[in-house]
Amino acid sequence: MKIQEIRTHTLAIPHRTKYNWALGAPEGSNVVLVEVVTDDGIVGYGDACGARSAVAVAAAIHDIEYLLVGEDPFRCEWLLAQLYRRGYWSNERRFANQTFAGIEMALWDLCGKALGVPAYNLLGGRIHDEIPWFGFLMGDTPEDLAEDALRHVAGGFDPLYMKIGQGEAHDLASVAAVRRAVGDGPRLRVDANERWDRFTALNMIRRLAQFGIEWVEQPTPFDDIDGVALLRAQSPIPIALDQAIYTDADVLRAIRAGAADVIVLGFHEAGGLLPFRKAAAVAAAGGIVINRKGLLGESGISTLAALQVLSAIPNLVDGHQVMHQLYTEDILVDGLISIEGGRTAVPDRPGLGIELDWDRVAKFERLFNQVGQYRM
Repeated sequence: MKIQEIRTHTLAIPHRTKYNWALGAPEGSNVVLVEVVTDDGIVGYGDACGARSAVAVAAAIHDIEYLLVGEDPFRCEWLLAQLYRRGYWSNERRFANQTFAGIEMALWDLCGKALGVPAYNLLGGRIHDEIPWFGFLMGDTPEDLAEDALRHVAGGFDPLYMKIGQGEAHDLASVAAVRRAVGDGPRLRVDANERWDRFTALNMIRRLAQFGIEWVEQPTPFDDIDGVALLRAQSPIPIALDQAIYTDADVLRAIRAGAADVIVLGFHEAGGLLPFRKAAAVAAAGGIVINRKGLLGESGISTLAALQVLSAIPNLVDGHQVMHQLYTEDILVDGLISIEGGRTAVPDRPGLGIELDWDRVAKFERLFNQVGQYRM
C-alpha cells in the first residue's frame, strides 16, 4: 500500500454565535479538510486549522505532497520528519505543526482502517473508556455568560471554562456573574490568552481568587517563561500554560523553570497525535497532568481524533476542550459524536471512526469561495 494523492477542501463554517475572546469575535471558522488516498483506494481523513489563512494552509500541504506520494503510510513518524527536514519547515514550527497535523491525523485514520482497528490500538492502547469535556461558555456580556453557564451545568458539564482578558471590569463582572449563577459547586477555569503583563496578571489573579478558580490559563505572553514562573510562585491560583507549549521540548522547558501546574496542549499545536502523546509523556515524567486544547478551525474530525489519542494517555486531568459544537453544522454525519453528561464514550470504529457528510463539505466549500477567510 502506497500513498497516491493528497486532497484538500478549504471550508468556511459559520458559528452558532460569535466566538468572543481576547483577540476578537469571529463569526465562523475556516477548516482545511485533508484526504490521504492510497493506491488501493483507502482514504484517511484529517483537518488542518486555517484560522490564520486557510489558503496558506492548503498551499503548504500541496507544497510537500511530493514527499509523501509513493511512500508507505505506516511510516508515519518518518514521513512527518521528511516534511520538516526536506520540506524545510523546521524553522516554521508553529504554522507547520497546525498544518501538517491534518496529514498526520489522516495517516492514523488510514492505517487504522487498513488494519480494521481503532487508532488508539496504534497509539499505545486504550486506558480510558470515556473522555470528559468542559463546558465552554459563550457570550459577550456577563449576563449571557451566566445564562450559558446554567445551560452547561444542566447538561452535566463540570468544569466550566470561560475566556477573559477583555478588560479588568468586564473580566471581573463576567466571572462574578457566572459564579453567582452556578454557585460554589462547579469548577471554573479562566483563560486570559496572553493578555496581561506580570504586574497586571498578579493583580487580576489575586482579585479572581475569591471566585474559586481551578486554574488561570496562559495569563502572560507565551515567550515569558521566566516571568510566568515568578508569577506562579506568588499566585493563589494554579497556572496552566497553553500558547507557551507547542512541543515536547517546550514541556521540558516549562518543567525545568517551574512555570506550570498544568500543561494545556492541542495536537494541532504539537504537530499531530503522536507528537501530542510524546509531549504528554514528558509532562508525566515531570509529575504534571495534561489537558487537551482545541483550536479555531477544528471540525468534528478533531473531536474523534481527540477521543482516540486521549484514551491512550494516563496523565490526563478531566475536562477537555471540544470545538465542533460551536458550528451551525459539522461536516460529520449526524449522531456520530454523542455527549452525555459532559462525556463521550471512546468509539471502537476502525481508524478515527470518521464518516463525512459530503453535502455539507460541498456547501461549506462553496461558502468559502463566497465569503473567504473569517477574520478575528
